[in-house]
Amino acid sequence: MTTIQIPQAWKNLRPEGRGEARGALAAYAYQQIRDRLIYCHYQGGERLVLRPLAASLELSPTPVREALLRLVSEQALELDERNTARVPTTTRALFLEIHGVRGDLEGRVTRDLITHITPEQIAVLREKHRDFIVAYENADPHGAAVANAIFHSTAAGFSRLLFTVGIIRGLWARMGPIYAAANSLPTISPADPNHPHLQILAAFEKHDVDAATDALRRDFLQAKEWLEPLLPEEQPVTI
Repeated sequence: MTTIQIPQAWKNLRPEGRGEARGALAAYAYQQIRDRLIYCHYQGGERLVLRPLAASLELSPTPVREALLRLVSEQALELDERNTARVPTTTRALFLEIHGVRGDLEGRVTRDLITHITPEQIAVLREKHRDFIVAYENADPHGAAVANAIFHSTAAGFSRLLFTVGIIRGLWARMGPIYAAANSLPTISPADPNHPHLQILAAFEKHDVDAATDALRRDFLQAKEWLEPLLPEEQPVTI
């Protein structure tokens, strides 16, 4: 899981009595919880109980509550019948909708990256993909899911389309719990020279926009084939 180190000065503030400090701590809590969603820390249906969550973030409940409500408003979380925040369970139909929108937007980001990505940035992406290979070869579905998410997140972080990337991160917050529930590995090894990630990197090196977007399309098709069978046809009834 990607983490953000909270400044020591923030820890010493009492957010209930300081408006600016409270806002900063709520923003920190929001970023941490959303990162946990994106990087496959939670699964669909999992409850995020306020006080234990606040303790894990070393914060008081107030800013964490604000962060949870913000994520509920963004549909990254939902409230159950007890008003406890919960990770939504995604149906196949909703997955296909989110997956399609994400594919369109990441295609835009890929076309932008082609125009300015540097050799140093490509080298960073190769390192992230190597983490994917290691997890796959260790037969670690969760580690593979996290490494895949980090590869895509890192690539997007190099883009100049900041507004688009912000929207994509919101979609990743819904996709991360789906990947977190994966109990099997993708059918194609990330070490395969024809793996879409490697083809994307090769296209970046050549600044070949058509090859990059085609490889991204194949990557999304493989992810669909991996994840769609794991999802329910309809929203399950929660008791």
